[in-house]
Amino acid sequence: MTEPTTKRCPACAEEIQAAAHKCRFCGTDLDSYVAAHEVAAEKPLFSGHPRVIWTFGQYVVVICTLGLAWLVYWLRSLSTTFVITTQRVQIERGLFSKAKDSLELFRVDHFDMLKPFGMRLLGLCKVHLHSSDPGMSSVFLYGIPGLEALADTLRDCSLRERARRRVLPLEQM
Repeated sequence: MTEPTTKRCPACAEEIQAAAHKCRFCGTDLDSYVAAHEVAAEKPLFSGHPRVIWTFGQYVVVICTLGLAWLVYWLRSLSTTFVITTQRVQIERGLFSKAKDSLELFRVDHFDMLKPFGMRLLGLCKVHLHSSDPGMSSVFLYGIPGLEALADTLRDCSLRERARRRVLPLEQM
């Protein structure tokens, strides 16, 4: 099969050469146009439950209670679901009745990474998101594998969303 020699411009829908980087009808830079629309698309970064045991102290409690605490931690993990995308963080809580909170990343003002000794022993951390959203001014992410690298990605996504939406942070006095 041969490659098509023409394609439609995504901006004006006129037929142009398949290898073109700029539309001869509307003047749109096709590479920039496609890149801008790919950034605007929401992409998943993580979806799932936190680990059942995410601190060394929890291991100690599980051993002291002969494994009974593991059941409590497992139910707590099962009742929390994190969905993290390039545009928002969603937290769903509850086993039978569900409550879902959503924080748009452009509202995130500040990231804190907490690495207590018990978490560092397991190679984990906790991320505290401070936001300008009055309903969710503080969000904690924990028990997620690779959270430290994910936090850097979230910071980049937050800055990109602010620029895309043309949102400037408010100075607090």
